[in-house]
Amino acid sequence: MLRAVSAALRGVAARATSSKSVVNCVASRCNPVLKSVQHREFGALSIAVQKWATVGPVQHKTLLNHAGTENRLALPAEPVTNVPVRTLIKFSLTSGKRKTVKTVIDRFYRLHWGIWIRTRSGRHNKLWTKTTARKKRLRRHVFCNATQSTLLDKMTSKYWRRRHYYIDDPYEPYHDREEFMITRKNPLP
Repeated sequence: MLRAVSAALRGVAARATSSKSVVNCVASRCNPVLKSVQHREFGALSIAVQKWATVGPVQHKTLLNHAGTENRLALPAEPVTNVPVRTLIKFSLTSGKRKTVKTVIDRFYRLHWGIWIRTRSGRHNKLWTKTTARKKRLRRHVFCNATQSTLLDKMTSKYWRRRHYYIDDPYEPYHDREEFMITRKNPLP
């Protein structure tokens, strides 16, 4: 874009007789870029063209006009990936305690020995295209790793980290892990 403006300035400057005709000719070639400086003098236009800058994560072209104020033109830049954020309230305004992030409770489940489990993503989508074996694998739950489990523990309150007893709990056999020394609750015989 800047190359096109400078080429237009060079070509027009050679055949221009007055500064006003230079500005009008340049503005007609690069209409969206130099619309605001159509009636400026040639010297101000060359200064304005030299002051292009990229600003912030989204590229904007900044053009200073004769009065010193800037005009920003949004140009297409590389796509900015939106990172999802689950904000944790560390101090609530009413009680002063940490609050639980509700999406953690909706998406994950904590077993009593400290690991968090989750379901597979896409387990309900386009099932007619998936094989029977793949649909069976999608119905299973998977473990979160230690780093994720620590993070999920930080995002929930003490209430969700302690053991809960439910009637006919399908996860009842999995709450205790007696086969490993670290998670063993009962002493060895």
